[in-house]
Amino acid sequence: MKTDIEIIKKCLAGDQLAYKYLYEKYISYCYGMCNRYSVEKANLKDMVQVIFSNVFRSLESFDSEKSQFKTWFTRVCINQILADRRKRFRTLDTQYIEDVSDYSLNKWSNPIEENIDKEYILSLLTQMPENYRVVFNLFIIDGYSHEEISDQLGISKSSSRVLLSRARTWVKAKFENHLIS
Repeated sequence: MKTDIEIIKKCLAGDQLAYKYLYEKYISYCYGMCNRYSVEKANLKDMVQVIFSNVFRSLESFDSEKSQFKTWFTRVCINQILADRRKRFRTLDTQYIEDVSDYSLNKWSNPIEENIDKEYILSLLTQMPENYRVVFNLFIIDGYSHEEISDQLGISKSSSRVLLSRARTWVKAKFENHLIS
């Protein structure tokens, strides 16, 4: 099996089979990213195609010295999903967090119980309010900083922190309900 770097070199040389191989290798991962960020089912196939189109057009900008291909690919996915969301919604609805001065940002330190399966966690993410889910995914799962989230979503850093804290509280409550039942 060839490494991603070898495949990318062949793609850049114009090898169509290499493009196909790269597509097939990352298609499931791309669908997973789209599902995690709740791309609507009606738009899912189009979004995946747009993402791969962007990836193939910008392969020359991939620098293996800075990151692994999967990391770079993940960023392309997230950026495209968020760009599409911005286009559709223009701004993230944060009217309910206008005044955050009294809000206490509690740390969420409870570990996820071992008996909670992956499907349950994914179903929780799809049930989570969208503004919570986007910030939760960006910060917890994809490792963005509050400053990066602020830039990506056009919200303040404090709004990002509040949304994350509320997302954590929401998830914690759902886990507690799941464990009790």
